[in-house]
Amino acid sequence: MKTTQMAKPTMLMSLLFCSLNPAWAETPFTSCPTQAFLIQNPTGTPISFGVNIDVGSYVTLTSNLGTAKLNGVGYSKHDDFIYGWDYGAQSLSRIDSTFTKTLLSVSKPSGAPTSIYVGDVSLDENAWYGYRPSYGLYRIDLTTLVMELSSPSSQFGNPSIYDLAFHPDNSLAYSIDANGYLWEIDVSSGTTNRLNQLLDKNALGYRLTFGAVYFDVDGNFYASNNSNGYIFKVAINGEQSTAEFFAYGPSSNSNDGARCALAPVEPSEYTEFGDAPDSYKTLFSSSGARHGLSDLKLGSLVDGETDGSVYPDSDDVSDGVDDDDGIQFPVPIQVGQTSKIIATAAGTSASSVLNAWIDFDRDGEFESSEIIISDRAMTDSTTDLFFTVPTWAVEGDTWARFRISNTAGIGPSGGVPSGEVEDYPVEITESGVTTETYPSGGGYTTFAYEDQYPLMGDYDMNDVLMNVKYTEYQLNDQVIRMKMEGKVAALGGDNRSGFAIRLPGVAKEDIKSDSVTLSVNGSPVSGTILETDTTDAVFIIHEDLWDITEAGEAQGCTMFRTQDNCGTAYRPIWSLTFSLENAIDTSSMPDFPYDPFIFAAPGHYYGDIGYELSGGYPGRSLEIHLKNQAPTSKFDSRYKSYGNDASSGDTHFHNANGLPWGIEIPTTWKHPKERKNILEAYSNFAEFALDASGQSQSSWYMSPNNTVIYTD
Repeated sequence: MKTTQMAKPTMLMSLLFCSLNPAWAETPFTSCPTQAFLIQNPTGTPISFGVNIDVGSYVTLTSNLGTAKLNGVGYSKHDDFIYGWDYGAQSLSRIDSTFTKTLLSVSKPSGAPTSIYVGDVSLDENAWYGYRPSYGLYRIDLTTLVMELSSPSSQFGNPSIYDLAFHPDNSLAYSIDANGYLWEIDVSSGTTNRLNQLLDKNALGYRLTFGAVYFDVDGNFYASNNSNGYIFKVAINGEQSTAEFFAYGPSSNSNDGARCALAPVEPSEYTEFGDAPDSYKTLFSSSGARHGLSDLKLGSLVDGETDGSVYPDSDDVSDGVDDDDGIQFPVPIQVGQTSKIIATAAGTSASSVLNAWIDFDRDGEFESSEIIISDRAMTDSTTDLFFTVPTWAVEGDTWARFRISNTAGIGPSGGVPSGEVEDYPVEITESGVTTETYPSGGGYTTFAYEDQYPLMGDYDMNDVLMNVKYTEYQLNDQVIRMKMEGKVAALGGDNRSGFAIRLPGVAKEDIKSDSVTLSVNGSPVSGTILETDTTDAVFIIHEDLWDITEAGEAQGCTMFRTQDNCGTAYRPIWSLTFSLENAIDTSSMPDFPYDPFIFAAPGHYYGDIGYELSGGYPGRSLEIHLKNQAPTSKFDSRYKSYGNDASSGDTHFHNANGLPWGIEIPTTWKHPKERKNILEAYSNFAEFALDASGQSQSSWYMSPNNTVIYTD
């Protein structure tokens, strides 16, 4: 960058300069602001806006820009002022950080145009460049204020462009014309080069008038369309340049913008993202769906983050609170049938609308034909909304995206100034087949275990923490197929455990063994999943959970999400599906959540009692079930005679005070820290456990002692 050094003026020179130049009192911008600045002339009087390009949000700025139209504005990194063409004075003006305009006395050549609407300030030289079709390219030296014809139209051409911006790295300027073609402009040689077509107005269905274009420090090019405010992000790469929709901004019939090209464009912590796989455009780098935080939301909760957290991570890993709480799926999503969602909105206004999509063909993208709710006006209420599942929908697991905003006509990606996006994994079933889910609404229930059985140990109830949800597929009041999904939420303690789920009263012969599929972290699992030597059907999810889990990310962490400062966004996930060889009447199926249990990992020490009874490593003979769930046929019943187990008859796995070694919490649970007793973490838990009916203090898990609760 060229710089000019000036000698310090004497006092007399200072007084003379002040008296002749009213700009002496001008206030420059703070160095290289990240905001973009729009100047619009909707009624002929300039109005200025500050725009956050990441979500398209904007505020009207207090300004003193006079009454004459301004255009061709550009930000100067040389002195941190904005320069633009004043239509009233037919000359250049300078705009300071208070958006006060100072007219400049420019020496113009004969034949210069009186109005120029395309312009920017060079990064390499202290000069403003302006273009007018049929006139050519002009240069104004911002030190001498001399204007000259840099390139006549016979050399420069007459591209149909409405703004230009200088690239931060290659000294070239760029623009997009009315037909969506990218133009490369070399001001040093006074030439233009039309590159490839980025956008097709006929395919898009609206005019292309990019009256405001900008760069960021990484060389990304942004173009704001006058008619609808749509902002596109362009990756500059010669004839292979590409454009993608980026955000929804303000529209105007007269639009021009300026921005410091050396500033980044990045989301703030006050941005809300989705958490579907990134093929659905979730991350900021993919121009993913995102909203500026505001009062407008789905449900009652919303949080902010600086980027999306794609599945299996989520944006609630930091606080353990699931903010996707605005949509419920009370009925199945069946091919060719009408389905329903229940939507809850808050913070709405007269312009608040809901849009939603389901990936019906399961190709990993949301397409225009897959919109299920379009600009549905929303109020602060809970509403039943119906939609039709197309006949071409493909059965299986897929994703849905819901976006509430104050911007009509939005798509499944890009930024908007306000509202919330919520992504949900859903399932499409064939017609006639219904589903029953547990827990209802698509969330997870939590199973927590203390692995010191039959001793109480430290009783922190975090040695294995597993989030699980279940789906039964039913036809003619019979269960024909099942799916179970889970994720490891915490592993504490020193023992290594496996995890399994039994279907009490369901014989293993009732399971179609060749239909059983299990995946862990997205990879298929081979080997024995359905045990062959038990009476009931028992599915081994994993024999040793530590084989699929890593301790916290910080140095010195030995456990998974139980120690202070050992948080991690990682969650090992698994999914089990199978069909029934012999369909079972729904009335004969075991109650949810069936029988999830942990067991000693084969080949590993699991306490002194386990070592004594097994003569080494107990493996499957040492099981820990939820309170009053009977063990499997592989359990060594001698454990009940040791330690603190006081169960007998039809009661199982509890001590004399009713305290269990395994519990279910019907939500994603805030568990105790390592070696912090659950009785200290939840003061009402002891009373709940003592009551065999489960009626006393049934909401014990809602009142934690936060000083001993683990947080990431």
